[in-house]
Amino acid sequence: MENDTSRELMGVVAIIVGILMFIWPQLVGYLVGIFLIIYGIMELLKKV
Repeated sequence: MENDTSRELMGVVAIIVGILMFIWPQLVGYLVGIFLIIYGIMELLKKV
């Protein structure tokens, strides 16, 4: 169940980032960095 929720969340984030890439291409680096930081924190908290 948690895996399905995580997959859906990743899908929604991917769609949002994809839309923002068309609107503001210069923000893609910042968005990817923030996304990776959040994803890393979520993974670390999941293992605790």
